[in-house]
Amino acid sequence: MFVLGVDSGGIVATMADAALAGLPRIVRADDEVRWRGQVLTSLGLAALSYWIIVWLFDGPVEPLPAGVIFLASLVFAFVLGAITSRRRFAHGMLTLRPPRSVVHETIADGRERRMRAATIMFLGVGTLLVLDTLISEIGGTAALVAGVGLGLGIVDRLEAHRWAMAEDERDSRIFLMIRPNALIAGMGIQDAYALPRGRSADDHDEGPTGTFL
Repeated sequence: MFVLGVDSGGIVATMADAALAGLPRIVRADDEVRWRGQVLTSLGLAALSYWIIVWLFDGPVEPLPAGVIFLASLVFAFVLGAITSRRRFAHGMLTLRPPRSVVHETIADGRERRMRAATIMFLGVGTLLVLDTLISEIGGTAALVAGVGLGLGIVDRLEAHRWAMAEDERDSRIFLMIRPNALIAGMGIQDAYALPRGRSADDHDEGPTGTFL
């Protein structure tokens, strides 16, 4: 069951979450990118902490080679991420248009999606680090994960600030699309969508899901 209403930008449909499965969703650009940066930063710090703990307990790690791997991966991830972030933001600002045929993600759905994404990433990396400790004497995987996580996390935090500034300049809300069944917004170049502040996108923060047709 769903309820239809008319908005100045078109028809807005509100329906049960179960009926929205398989549809693309749009999320606030600054919120999503900031969250992704926080997760990546936390992942990097967790890997670094794991390496330090193993080292303090005289585990199979070598500080010098691991340090080189950490610094190299940090610089590489930051530079590559900064280039990609600049291109992603520039492309998004050039393609701004009202969203069509997509669903605004509810707060509850967004919280569940992010929890699943963070759980999968941390469990996957944690398993990899444990296996690496058993077969490696350097601790290179932990250093690599720490460098990449911190480098990309810093870039995403800076990009989130640019999205927030763009919203203030345009007095609008800017959104990115998440593909069906995806857990995070794509890190590649993609289109962006905008709605003036005060429209149904803002109402979504406290209300039900809306589909723009």
